[in-house]
Amino acid sequence: MSDQNTASFHFSFWKERVWVWALMLPLGILFWGMPAAMLFALAAPNVPEGVGFFMALVLIGIPAYLVGYIFIYNFIEGVFTRVTITDQKVSFRTPWVIFPVLLVTKNIPILKIEQVRFNASYGIGRLAVQAAYQQGKRKRVLHLPQFKDDQYIQAMKALQERVTPASVLTLSSPGGEPQGTLATKDALINAKRYPSLRPRDTYKILNTLISFSFLALFGIGGWITLSLPISSKTDAFAVGFNLGFVFFWLAFCGFLPGIGQVAFWFLGHPVIRAILWLFQVSDVNWDTPPAVNQLLARINLPPIHSTLVEFIFWAVLIISIEISIGKVSSWFRRWAYKRYMQSQDAVDIGQQNPVSSQKKMLLDRDRSLK
Repeated sequence: MSDQNTASFHFSFWKERVWVWALMLPLGILFWGMPAAMLFALAAPNVPEGVGFFMALVLIGIPAYLVGYIFIYNFIEGVFTRVTITDQKVSFRTPWVIFPVLLVTKNIPILKIEQVRFNASYGIGRLAVQAAYQQGKRKRVLHLPQFKDDQYIQAMKALQERVTPASVLTLSSPGGEPQGTLATKDALINAKRYPSLRPRDTYKILNTLISFSFLALFGIGGWITLSLPISSKTDAFAVGFNLGFVFFWLAFCGFLPGIGQVAFWFLGHPVIRAILWLFQVSDVNWDTPPAVNQLLARINLPPIHSTLVEFIFWAVLIISIEISIGKVSSWFRRWAYKRYMQSQDAVDIGQQNPVSSQKKMLLDRDRSLK
C-alpha cells in the first residue's frame, strides 16, 4: 500500500455540532451508571436478591443503557470517527454499534468498490456517502459520513469517478444527441420528481418532540410520586423517575402503527398496574400545580385531577403515536427513495447500453408516427 497519497477526514467539532454531544456526555454517563446505583439501593434485607437484580439490570438497566447510548455513541462518533483514503483502500473507523466505547475499523479495497453515491439516506435526517462493494459472492453497502469538508467531498468525487465506468458517447448524426442520452430522458425526468427525499427539519422536530416527551414522562412521574409515604423526597422522586425507564418499553408499541395503539388501549391499564405492584408502588392521586390551573382557567378548562396510572397510560399512548408518525413517515420516505433509486438505475443501464437504448427509442418513435 502506498502512503504517499493518504488523506484522513473527520467531523468538525464546531461546524458539525459535536460540541453539543460533548456537553451532554455527563448525562449519558449518568444513565449508564443508574443500574449499578439501583442495584445498590435494592440491596436491602426486605428485597429478595433475585427480584432486586431483575429490577435493576432488566427493568431499569436496559432502558437506561439505551437512553445513555444515544449521548455516548454520538459523542464518540463525532470525536473518533475517521475516513482514510489511500491509493488502494478506504478505511472507516467508527464506534462499535453494540458497545460504542470500543472502536472498529473497516477496510475496503478500492478495486472492490462498484458504486459511490452522495446524499444517501442514513438514519433519521442524516446524510451519508454510500459505497457499494463486493465481498466474496455478496454485495455489501457501507455508509460513510458525509463530512462538511470540501476536501473530503472532492476526494470522494474523485473516488466516484475512479470506480464509475465512463459512458460511451458517440453521435448518431451530425446534429444529434449523444447515444444513451435520449434513451434515459424519461428516467432523468422521473428522477427529478424526487429532488428532496430527506425532510431533515421534519425528522429533527419529531425526534426532539419524542425526546422531550420521554423526559416529561420521567420528570412528571417523579413529581407525582413525591406524595408517596417515603421518608425522603429525593427517594420519592427517584421512584417515579425510575418508573419512567420501565414504561419507556411500553411506548415502543408505536413501532406497530395502529396495531400497537389498539393493543395498548386494551392491555395498558392492567400492565401498568402489574408493574406498579411489582415495584410495590401505590396508585397515588395527583392534581395539576396552581400555575398550570391558572393557565387552564384562561382557556376555560377545569383543573386536572388524575392518578399515576392514568398519567402513565396517556403519556405512553401519546409517545407511541409520535413514534408511529415517525415510522409511517420513514416508510413513505423509503418508498420514495426506492422509486428514486430505480430511476437512477434506469439511467445507469441506459448509459451502459447506449446502442440498444437508442434503438428502442427509435422503434418507439416509429410506432407513434404510425
